[in-house]
Order: sequence, then C-alpha cells, then structure tokens
Amino acid sequence: MRITAPKVLAAAAVAGAALPAMGAGAAIGLQDDRMAASQAAEIPGRIALAEATGTQVLRIDLFWATAAPTKPANPTDHLDPAYDWTWADTTLCGVVKAGMQPIVSTWNAPGWATGGAKGTRGVVWNSKAPRKAQDYADFMSALATRYNGRTEIPGQGTCKVKFYEIWNEPNLSLYFAPQYSGRKGRKVVSSPKYVQMVNRAVPAIRRANRSAVPIVGVTGPKGKSDKTGRGTLDWIKDMRRYGIKRGPWQYSQHIYPAVGPTSKRRVVPSWGTLPEIASAVNQLPGGRSKKIYITEASYTTAKTTYRKVAFTTAQQRTFMKQIFRLPFVKSSRVPVVIWFQLQDNPDWPGGIRTFAGGQKPAYATFQQLTKTNRPKGNLRPGS
Repeated sequence: MRITAPKVLAAAAVAGAALPAMGAGAAIGLQDDRMAASQAAEIPGRIALAEATGTQVLRIDLFWATAAPTKPANPTDHLDPAYDWTWADTTLCGVVKAGMQPIVSTWNAPGWATGGAKGTRGVVWNSKAPRKAQDYADFMSALATRYNGRTEIPGQGTCKVKFYEIWNEPNLSLYFAPQYSGRKGRKVVSSPKYVQMVNRAVPAIRRANRSAVPIVGVTGPKGKSDKTGRGTLDWIKDMRRYGIKRGPWQYSQHIYPAVGPTSKRRVVPSWGTLPEIASAVNQLPGGRSKKIYITEASYTTAKTTYRKVAFTTAQQRTFMKQIFRLPFVKSSRVPVVIWFQLQDNPDWPGGIRTFAGGQKPAYATFQQLTKTNRPKGNLRPGS
C-alpha cells in the first residue's frame, strides 16, 4: 500500500485448519517505494540503501507506462523501438548484480492501453485497468524475455529475474478501476478483467522464461467489499468464480492490520486470519499447492489521511519480531514476508527509516532477521 509523497506516488484462524509442515521460517524482504519514482541516475543510490539493510529479496514496482510510453508495433519483442528499458535495466540488473533477488510488481498502464483514461483523481499513476488483457500479456512476455538470464542486454550483459507479480492490489479501485459497473454500480467487473489478464500473462511469462514464478492475487488489505473495491476473501472467491486457470502461479497477500500480530481479534486480512485466507486459496484450481507470498506488510508509526492508526517505533520493532514467530509464518506455506517500506513517505510511514533518512529501532531488527530468516529454494539470490 503506497499513497503519495514527494516524488513517491506509489498502501480468527479457521477452526480445525491444519498448518502446513513447519519450515525454517519465512524469509524477510524489503520494498523501497521511492525507486519507482526515481530517475535512472538515482537508482544506484537507492540500491545501496537497500543493500545496506542486508536484505536478499527486494520487491520493485515497475511501471508499464514508463517502459512502454507509446504502443509498440511488435509488443512481444523487447527490442521494439517503442520500448524504453532505461529505468528497468538500471534497476533490475542493478539489484541482481548487488546480490538481491527481485520480485517485480508490474502495473500503472500507459494511456494508450486504457483509451487515454487517467483513472482516480488525486493520483499520478493511471488506475484504469487496460482495455485488452492481451496488451498486458504481450508486455509481460517482452519483460520476461529481456530478463530471462539468457538475453543479452546492451551495457548490462544478462540479467535473470524470476518473480513477476500480476499487478498491484487489483482488488482496490485506487490501483485497478473500475471495480463495478451498471446502473446501480453492482456488477463486478474488476475480478473478471483481472482473471483474463492472469490467464493470458502467466503462460506468456513462462514461455519467455521457464524458471519464472508468476504471482497472482496481489490482494490489497481490504476486509469487506464496498464501492472502493473487493474484500480479500471475496476477491479470492471471484478468481475462482471467473475462471482462473490452473497453472504455475503462486498467490500473494498484503497485510496491514490495525492490531498486533498476536491479537486474537478476527480481522481480515491479518496475521491471525492467514489460515483462513489460505483455506480460500485452497479452493482455487491447484490451490492447495500454492505458496502464500506476503509481498507487503508493515506497521505505520504516524497517523495520516489514509491511515488513522499509529504505533510507536518500539511497537513497530516488537511487531516485526512477533510476525516471524507466528506458527503459520514459520510454516512451509509462507516463503517470504516483504516489509513495506525502506523509508517513510508522508502518507505511509511504515518504513524502517524515517522520511529524513534516520534509522528507526526496527532497522536493527530487520538486519538481524536478514541473518536468521534467509531466502530458500528459488528465492535465493542467483538461483
């Protein structure tokens, strides 16, 4: 969840549910939401700040509109002259060369893909969903081809990126609009559109890179469905209802509860209801085999227009520790928890650094956890 900042416009367990086999615990990763709004020349400095934390997994927002400002004639060809990979090459290859594993979340459609519509007022990214699901799939094909670890990239050599999230929080109108249509605004249109995008993008990514891991859902932290979007459990049910195909994808969830990790209060989504979310994922085609990637999570340390709850910096540090002691997070079902974010912005102060750059108490805890909760399997850098 990210809202606005200077240069940053990037937001009860099921009774009787058995836990998956216990593992060594989820890895801890990080996101720097300032990267997407930084110029290419600024990226090495941002990478250095992330590297200093010790993180081995870094989630990155990649704006489709930045890489494809005009419509390509051959959209699956990454060498089409309409593409501008300057930012992506600098960022993705820089992160890989620094020894981190990127998880790339690709969203923010170019105007040509949405009919020129700008989307929600008050944000600079385009919140409109693309008109054609195939346009997004074609872009993801070009992206996954360029960074498949075999393609020679001018000035970079080869660069292997394995993890590709299909959009960011598409259950929220802030990032994927419209959510509803019809005279009374009751017809759900977001989830059918999203399922179309998933069903086309997942095979396109895998054709370009057989070792790629597409990640779907990317579900924003919403409890109940209303005019601003679909609640978490409704969104997962929608994916089944509208025909998501069985495939080599995984699921991701964002968690920003107003209660601590060990709270017994039932809040969806929260750490306590992760088993319930996993049970819903189990109902998707092949769902029982799917991992639950937590690709955004944090506790904010100040109130903002978008977040009325605030915790002390000491509580933030304590909660970070508690997350990784939870049985479900320690299970084999959860590969990684991505902390959002590296540095506060005025609308989302969940960082381990303050807006001015100082280190919060959670910074040292994050560094400790990077040593004990390291990525495993294909999440390991260089794997």
